[in-house]
Amino acid sequence: MRFNKKGTILITSLWILTILSILAIGIGFRVSIEVRLSKYNMDRLKGVHIAKSGIFKSQELLSRDNSPYDSIRQCGFVLPAECEVQDVFTEKLGDGTFIVSYDEEGRNYYGMMDEDRKININKASLAVLRNLLVNEEVALSIINWRSPGSGLDDNYYKSLTSPYECKHAEFCAIEELLLVKGVTPELFSAVKDYVTVYGEGKVNINTATRRVLLAFGLNETAVQGIIDYRNGIDNMAGTKDDLAFYSIPRQGEFQYLSNDDVARLENFTTVSNYFKVESKGMIDKSKISAKIACIIKRGDKKLVSYREY
Repeated sequence: MRFNKKGTILITSLWILTILSILAIGIGFRVSIEVRLSKYNMDRLKGVHIAKSGIFKSQELLSRDNSPYDSIRQCGFVLPAECEVQDVFTEKLGDGTFIVSYDEEGRNYYGMMDEDRKININKASLAVLRNLLVNEEVALSIINWRSPGSGLDDNYYKSLTSPYECKHAEFCAIEELLLVKGVTPELFSAVKDYVTVYGEGKVNINTATRRVLLAFGLNETAVQGIIDYRNGIDNMAGTKDDLAFYSIPRQGEFQYLSNDDVARLENFTTVSNYFKVESKGMIDKSKISAKIACIIKRGDKKLVSYREY
């Protein structure tokens, strides 16, 4: 009988110890998760502030730039002699690093990207939109969406399952295109990198992509000549031997430009006014990062748009 009591006490004690051990492990695991989560949040916050440093530096560089042109290599700033763009837009701060760069057509470039290399959907003509989209009906719908009192597609928007009004005002963001009649997600994905809502409508001849240049009606020979001239001897954009147009070419200055091409260049400029800055702040040890994308207007310290990722 005494043995049975001692055995019962021993088994009960073991069960209690087992339960307490499970509780201790559970509490320890939860505390470990909370510690790791706190560490992640701290590093994430550090990353945001480091990324902001990249934004502030870009603003400072832009405020000091008085160059008569902007190019892919020197976009919104003047590159110091014997210095690489990567050195200007990559900087270590404490236990982290910021990088200011952007992707375009499969390549990564260090620095700022001007919005003036794109087509402003609030200013572009029907012909330019048609050339870009390869769809005249959608181009007409874009014109209607941004034009006051047009009424052309109003009944279409009201007949949708979830109806809404045609805006009849300028686009505030390129994502608004998805509301326009005929603009599918696939079409938007195909053109989103070539359109903007910023600027006065003129496109920078030094930074515009082939697709944008063609959209303005320039012929293939002229477009290839412009790109070859910009890229320099190595035929690669963003390198030391790049050239730039300091003014818009006039008739007879470049043999690859026909009279019609020169006339169409009235839609172009050499200086940009709006710049997109994408700054990534990363903690070196944990590799936790944060990204900020914003639009800066030349000569204005106030950010036009701001978004954290």
